[in-house]
Amino acid sequence: MSSRPRYSRKICGDTAASTIPKRIAVLADPSKHVRHSIRLPKSYYSVDTENLNDISSFDLADVSECVKLIRRVLGIFGTGALISCLFLSAVWANLAIAYQLPQSTGVRIGACLVLNSIALAALVAIISRRHWRAVFIYAVAYAILLAWSASIRATNDKNWATEVAHGVTGVIDGDQLSVRDVRNFSWRTEADYTEHWEQRIYDLSKLRSLDLFLVYWMGPAIAHTIMSFGFDDGRYLDFSIELRRTQNDQYSAIAGFFKTHELVYIGADERDLMTLRKIRNEQIQLYRLGTPTERARALLVEYIEQANDLAAHPRFYNTITTNCTTAIFDMMRAVTSSIPFDWRIILTGYLPGYLYEHGAVDTRIPLEELRRRADVTGRVDGYLSDVAFSSRIRERVPAPR
Repeated sequence: MSSRPRYSRKICGDTAASTIPKRIAVLADPSKHVRHSIRLPKSYYSVDTENLNDISSFDLADVSECVKLIRRVLGIFGTGALISCLFLSAVWANLAIAYQLPQSTGVRIGACLVLNSIALAALVAIISRRHWRAVFIYAVAYAILLAWSASIRATNDKNWATEVAHGVTGVIDGDQLSVRDVRNFSWRTEADYTEHWEQRIYDLSKLRSLDLFLVYWMGPAIAHTIMSFGFDDGRYLDFSIELRRTQNDQYSAIAGFFKTHELVYIGADERDLMTLRKIRNEQIQLYRLGTPTERARALLVEYIEQANDLAAHPRFYNTITTNCTTAIFDMMRAVTSSIPFDWRIILTGYLPGYLYEHGAVDTRIPLEELRRRADVTGRVDGYLSDVAFSSRIRERVPAPR
């Protein structure tokens, strides 16, 4: 038998049940279990106001330094921006005076000196951040210069160079196109030529092709563009959009930004245009285009309308915005909106790649081979007839199918 004492279930159950309320009472009364409480030091939950004040003062000082730094940086950038604007505007103003002021060289130099003196005073004021009246005076002077430049108007009444003395105009009556002042010079040298202006009639229903000439005269990136419209009788009517020079005037790309030259549409015999370009030792490339006949006709009509409008309302040539290529692009966009703009519209020397990518030229051969075969400079012969000339320079030049 076991030696463990036996207890009745009833007694044990009553004892356990009677002790539960007592335990709950002990837990509810803090005085009964003080020995088991945890006392935290006062420093644990008290706020150190002295340290808080130190932190606040430190943060305020730091923010103040940041604000000062930001103001200093913004001041430097603002001063730099003002100096840059002053410099660029002064450069433009000097060039505008040099190219646009219709006075003697001495007067132009004097005007530039006065402007630069005002600009220098404004520069000193910006750097020293004092005497802002000088900046105001420069701004007024520059505004007057801008107003004067904007007031300059293009005209058709100047002593033009012989080769641009007349701009082409035309009249369309059904399928008949009557073109006035078609240039057909016989060039022996650039200074030795026989002048001849013609009136020609073309049948628009006989229009069969549209070709593009690129004339490289200033490196591989820049080329002059000439559009050539071919007819069933073997004749071609070419359009060259050019800067209209006066007598004894020379072309300047910089001057082209400052309203120094008007724009002119030259309609010419193909032999005339290409012979002159060869005499100038320029490279001539010819690209046969796969333009549908109806679209080529619409472009030719647009050329005539633009030429007529230019004769009535002269406009200035601009080296970037209004030149031989941008004008063509605008006209082609007027005919069809499917021609996307591209950087090669500006850097026209790279137009062959643009045309090749859009399938406007023969893509059956590599682009480099197409460019090699497009070079027709060696086949330009000014002594051939107009029809024979156009036929010869198109030999071995691939046409899209």
